Amino acid sequence: MLLLAVNGRTPGLQHHNVWFTENYDAEFNSIFSRQAVPVNDPTIYVCLPDDPLMRPDNDHESWFVLVNAPRHGDGTNSTINWDEPGLAEHYADRVLAVLARRGMDVRPRIRWREIRTPADLERGVRAPGGAIYGTSSNGARAAFTRPANESPFNGLYLVGGSSHPGGGLPLVGMSAEIVANLINSAKPR
Repeated sequence: MLLLAVNGRTPGLQHHNVWFTENYDAEFNSIFSRQAVPVNDPTIYVCLPDDPLMRPDNDHESWFVLVNAPRHGDGTNSTINWDEPGLAEHYADRVLAVLARRGMDVRPRIRWREIRTPADLERGVRAPGGAIYGTSSNGARAAFTRPANESPFNGLYLVGGSSHPGGGLPLVGMSAEIVANLINSAKPR
């Protein structure tokens, strides 16, 4: 994930923008193979929030750039050690080069950038492997293995992508609504 401060305005972009890879199979093989590697030609999602609090003035933009990436780990079993020196910087440069090849060269306009890898997400929010959508939702019973919103401990509730109903902003919002209702209906003990 890249957070970019960009000089100038970019005509023609929307709030949500996607530049697709030409080879989905290669993209997902890179991520999920036993010897996972950063995707050479990734699908790139860019969000341009139109919020004045996210930029110094109307002559700048705030870019959120997201690509699919292998999970963080020790480099075995479909993982990459994202803490390896230079890896994150090198891959951020590659993503920006791919974006440039697809007609959106923002590199000369970058005022600053912040890189967040799956390792950063794992450390920052305790997401296993840095998975932004929580635990895997593969398989017929996966939805039923997520932790419930109400824990066995009095007054402790679980909300977010790894608890019921799952990952992604709409489901996290539903999770928050479920927890708010549980708290509002809780009987004082």
